[in-house]
Amino acid sequence: MYKTSLYVAAAFAGVLGVTTAQAADVLQPAAKPVFKAVLQAPNWTGFYVGIQAGGGGGTARQADFTGRDIGNYNLSGGLVGVTWGYNWQIGNTVIGFESDAAWSKFKGSTTGGGNCIVTCSAELQAFGANRFRLGYAYDRWLPFVAGGMAWGYLHGDENNGLLGSGAEFHYGWTVGAGLEALLDPNWSAKVEYLYADLRGGNTFTDALAPASITESVTTRVHIVRAGINYKFAPGGGWLSFMPRSPGPANGPWNWSGLYAGINYGGGAGRASQSDILFDRGQYDVSGGLVGGTIGYNLQHGSLVYGAEADLDYTTIKGATSGMPGALAGCSIIGAVNCDTKLNWFGTARARVGIAVDRLLPYVTAGAAFGKLTSSEGTPGLGLSGSGTSTRIGWTAGAGIEARLDDRWSAKLEYLYADLGSRQTFTDQALFGAFTVNEIVSFKTHILRSGLNYKFN
Repeated sequence: MYKTSLYVAAAFAGVLGVTTAQAADVLQPAAKPVFKAVLQAPNWTGFYVGIQAGGGGGTARQADFTGRDIGNYNLSGGLVGVTWGYNWQIGNTVIGFESDAAWSKFKGSTTGGGNCIVTCSAELQAFGANRFRLGYAYDRWLPFVAGGMAWGYLHGDENNGLLGSGAEFHYGWTVGAGLEALLDPNWSAKVEYLYADLRGGNTFTDALAPASITESVTTRVHIVRAGINYKFAPGGGWLSFMPRSPGPANGPWNWSGLYAGINYGGGAGRASQSDILFDRGQYDVSGGLVGGTIGYNLQHGSLVYGAEADLDYTTIKGATSGMPGALAGCSIIGAVNCDTKLNWFGTARARVGIAVDRLLPYVTAGAAFGKLTSSEGTPGLGLSGSGTSTRIGWTAGAGIEARLDDRWSAKLEYLYADLGSRQTFTDQALFGAFTVNEIVSFKTHILRSGLNYKFN
């Protein structure tokens, strides 16, 4: 009986071993293709979209021209939003550009600290960035660094709004690093750290008699976030019904033809205001822009050249409530604003680039034009006046554009624009006793992303 039991056990073990080996042989080929494609030939090239969420903390600071500075106070919170971008892989090097926009709730306040005798608070209600990325692909892993323009919608107030409150878009810069991993040929997951400085901005106006005072709120935040991206590229994925863009085999890509598109981004720069009596000096301007683009390219070999025009609505503006010297303000009585806003902005430019596969790095230069609205003081008090001026200046910059398929392309572009310095309005000086011509200069840096459609 004992021997019989041993024989039965041995036979069962043998059958189990054969069955397991057969099952492994049957199951192994089905499992291999899912991971083999990723492990043997990971490819980061392509357009992608995704979602991201995270949180962090930072500081806010509130000040005005009177010297009242409440110092830094902490703020913290979370954010959730969307991401879109394009990567291009050369060997193990991966370069690309990425944009994102998120709803955020970073809040903080201080009471009775420094020069704040009431509650001063700030809240970052939205956050986004346009950035360049540089990474090194190692198997399915992509460590990367990134940097570019950041924007945020910042709300500030004093004494819960009783002394003043308001919100403005602020623009600045961001740098960071992260790690992304391919899950399959279409899906990837990432974790990322960002530092963003949204600079000082004229966030709201205090209602303090006898005149109003512009309050500037500066925000700096550290953000850690995670995300998941879907790449529109050839290859099997978890969601086979999602659209894909053609692979490298569908090239060579042809840039010749008429195209039109949309673009959005932001700008930050400097304005100045002066007349024969006073020079108010330079002050910061910043804001967002959105608009349309039209252009035409010709391609000869790898050389691509053409012309492009665009027109954008903008919120780029700035103000100052003081100046150094004996007269502490933009008028004789002090404490009133000098401000300038760029209402719309356009360019007509030449472009020259070198096509490398589906990527087009380029330089561009040409004419820039825009409409400025500027003002000073309070009507009837000291120096006061307002007016508009349509300006023509120049612009130069560079960018990178990537083909998504035969019709669509995405781009990230930097422009520097100088709209010159000339008369914008006439001041009613010394309570209207005589008039002086007010000279306003305006220069700005712009970073924007876009999506173009080629008609032929």
